[in-house]
Amino acid sequence: MKNAFLLKPILIVGICLVFLSCKHANNDRLPDPKIQAGIAKVAGKLTNFHLKKGEETPILTLYVPNPVTVETGKFKTHLNEDGSFHFEVPVECTTTIGIIGSDIFNNNAFCVGLIPGEVTKLEISYDATGKIKANMVSSLGLTSDDIINYEKMYGKFLDVHDTARSYNMTPEDFSHFAIEKLLVERLKKSINDSILSEKAKYYITNECKLEYLKGCLLTYRDYIARNYRNFKPKTAPDNFTPQEPNRSYYAFLKDFKLSDPQNLYNYSYYEVLQTILSNKILNIPTIKDTPINDWLKEVKTTMSDLIGSDTGLFYDMLAANAYARQFNDELKPLSDKQKENIRSYFKNEAFTKILLKRNDAVIKLEKEKNYFKTVVNKTPEVPKEALMNAIISKYKGKVVLVDFWATWCGPCMAAMKETREVKNEMHGKDIVFVYITDVSSPVKLWEENIKIIGGEHYYLTKEEWGYAMDSFGFEGIPSYLFYDTNGVMKNKLTGYPGSEKMLKMIKELLP
Repeated sequence: MKNAFLLKPILIVGICLVFLSCKHANNDRLPDPKIQAGIAKVAGKLTNFHLKKGEETPILTLYVPNPVTVETGKFKTHLNEDGSFHFEVPVECTTTIGIIGSDIFNNNAFCVGLIPGEVTKLEISYDATGKIKANMVSSLGLTSDDIINYEKMYGKFLDVHDTARSYNMTPEDFSHFAIEKLLVERLKKSINDSILSEKAKYYITNECKLEYLKGCLLTYRDYIARNYRNFKPKTAPDNFTPQEPNRSYYAFLKDFKLSDPQNLYNYSYYEVLQTILSNKILNIPTIKDTPINDWLKEVKTTMSDLIGSDTGLFYDMLAANAYARQFNDELKPLSDKQKENIRSYFKNEAFTKILLKRNDAVIKLEKEKNYFKTVVNKTPEVPKEALMNAIISKYKGKVVLVDFWATWCGPCMAAMKETREVKNEMHGKDIVFVYITDVSSPVKLWEENIKIIGGEHYYLTKEEWGYAMDSFGFEGIPSYLFYDTNGVMKNKLTGYPGSEKMLKMIKELLP
């Protein structure tokens, strides 16, 4: 599309907004984080809030980004009777931004600074109209408006849908159009920078940029396929095969400054790195037992001109994320050779300590995985109306937890990880974990994923899945069914309720 290049002079101001190169000095940024393991503390207080009669004590959840081990930490605490709460959580950087949420916050969530050796003080209050305010005492220097508005603005960014037809562009023209117009428009519609400090504006904008990089530019074919479904003429065929971009398409990566340490604050940063590692066009090799310097030499032949450099934080993070991918996707501990490679490569010993500590946890998880062997079952050949009864009857005499999930469902995969502690505690008990998905999950990907899930697995047709969803009234996944030892359904719910509640619901059904 030739016209895409004519947008550049018109959108010069917008590009400055996106890449923050026109006005941001170092003092407009948060302190540059460094990789360093530590423990951060939060001492909080919720004022002007009163429990209604019969209500349970609220639970607060703190989400923490872990850029080396590639997991979002999730820590829960109960609100005390006096409104106070406390968190003490592991972090992987010298400065980190966590997010605190709770059902009592009316869909609000709050940024909180997390700094090892420092107690962050957070006060959340309700005014007479029920409006929530927050104030934080932390060396990060974020304002009350910054704390409250991050989640709102990021949510708005995700809710904005691109309104332009782009499926008929070449991949290169699309990348220019997406960065110079679509991303700029999304940012303008979602980020009200008049109420933000420059530090918060930089942080939130960067999170949005990285999310767009991951969810649009790096997943070009999926994005273009969705765009075709949304904007194709009524007379156009349903089937559409997007173009396959070549390696040069990814030249836009240099615009996202992936070696900037500010990225370590952002949850989407390690998701971008994982997407790069799994990209078929870039074809980065699995790290295996290869010495990191040798592995990076091969990586740099592909990535250095696209990134704009053959040195920098990006490469250390990519190497660490390559091991994290082995941990998380395969639940496979490090070999002795890999440990040696890690110790000899990383100049910052914090990388080594974090990866080896995570390796210890994976060894433990690998043992737990074996508590519930993976069994692939043939779907019973019965009418779809009788399918669930046919499946459940196979496990009579045991409690059955049925998990409806899909390989493409992020919340499903996150719930799988949390369920590990539930399954660990249920080892040796009369319970069966049954996992059900359908043809929307590619067979090969499904077969790979279930290796580390364990339990009993079923792969349904589109019709069987649709009937099950409708008959149980499920509108989304993950969704769960709970059956007692007599095969009678006792509970159902959508969305992972948390390990504590899941355990309680299971234990109520055990003999």
